[in-house]
Amino acid sequence: MPYSKYQYVAKVAELQSISKAAAKLFISQPALTRIILNIETELGTTLFNRSVLPIQLTYAGKRYLEEARRIWEIDESFRRELQEISELKRGVLNIGINYAAGALWLPLILPEFHREYPAVTINLTQRSSMLFELDLLRGNIDLAFTTQTDASANLTYEYLSSARILAFIYRDHPILRGMNIDDNGVDNLLTLPPQLFDGQDFVLLHSTDGFGHTVEKMMENLNIRPAHIMYAPDIVSCCRLAAAGMGITFATPYATHYTLPGAVPVIAGVSTSVAYEHNAIAFSKKKELNTIEKRFISLARAKISDSPSLQPLRGAQWQQLREEKHEMNGD
Repeated sequence: MPYSKYQYVAKVAELQSISKAAAKLFISQPALTRIILNIETELGTTLFNRSVLPIQLTYAGKRYLEEARRIWEIDESFRRELQEISELKRGVLNIGINYAAGALWLPLILPEFHREYPAVTINLTQRSSMLFELDLLRGNIDLAFTTQTDASANLTYEYLSSARILAFIYRDHPILRGMNIDDNGVDNLLTLPPQLFDGQDFVLLHSTDGFGHTVEKMMENLNIRPAHIMYAPDIVSCCRLAAAGMGITFATPYATHYTLPGAVPVIAGVSTSVAYEHNAIAFSKKKELNTIEKRFISLARAKISDSPSLQPLRGAQWQQLREEKHEMNGD
């Protein structure tokens, strides 16, 4: 609907006079009268009761004005959004990323985002989730991927996904002695009591990392006291070192993508606890997102939730890694 029609009817209703409305709209009274009559003819109903003074809206006129106002506001909002998109075709988006975002998610998100905004420069900063808050509050980065367990009161979080935290264990580890691990995988987990993990060696992320902090809290709650901890710089190192027998690590099912043929770990859940990693995009509570930032978050959520490539390795894929292990060992 042309929004000028709404303005004509709204002005007459506001001033309760066609002549006064015409003066405010800078058109002649006969011209405004014709416009109102044309609208009424088009709609097949009368919008104004002209038998009373001052002129009053009919019930149909009131409903027309209510709905026309709603449509006009939608039209105005959409026009502003299009203008904002046009103005923001060129710009800079500064994003803080953790390892999972850089290794798994951005390769799916950024190509489509770049097709929509080819002139937007994207700057990536990689560090642990817990170190991003100050950068967000200072405006050094616009958005940050985070797995931080303890939400900050200064940040807003747009939820992306959750994943269960599981133990990744060297196949010949003593705690697995006597257990059937032939068909083990994310669809056939071992379930182990927390007491088995107590006093073992671990390969973990430092607690200054968002996921490392989550794992540390989980282990404290389960009274798991490591004999020794080797701190690794990223979750890939944790998983591969654990699979090589350097200690147990905790990771999410995503970590199956980091598995090397010939070094396939056993995956287990802890019997008394089901803990989760929560992934989100964070930004300052004082920040008002622009169209580009909103689109990036929307695209990230869609890609992370729907992409088959972000699902854990299972079934035939996991079996193939096990078979390659046997081939490499000459079994």
